[in-house]
Amino acid sequence: MEFFLILLLIIDIIMIGIFFFFYVRLKRFLELPWEEVRESIERAKELVERLEKLKPASETKMDLKREIRLLAKKGLTPKEIAKKLELSEAEVELVLASKKKF
Repeated sequence: MEFFLILLLIIDIIMIGIFFFFYVRLKRFLELPWEEVRESIERAKELVERLEKLKPASETKMDLKREIRLLAKKGLTPKEIAKKLELSEAEVELVLASKKKF
């Protein structure tokens, strides 16, 4: 009987220790600066939106490069391509030269 009571006492002490440990952890979690966390999330969302707006511009550049190369394959000169796409002849030549390097 005494052994059983001592065992229950040890289990109670261990459980109190576990509850105290989790209480301390939970207390730290609840004391986080939640307003700062919200502000950081909002700033991150704004940055993502700005990056998404930039994405189509880079895709447009790739489409323009493909179109320049396609027109060159059709036999148009850099001057004709530049006139058709409203670019400078140097830009067209640069795109065509970069193709040759790779």
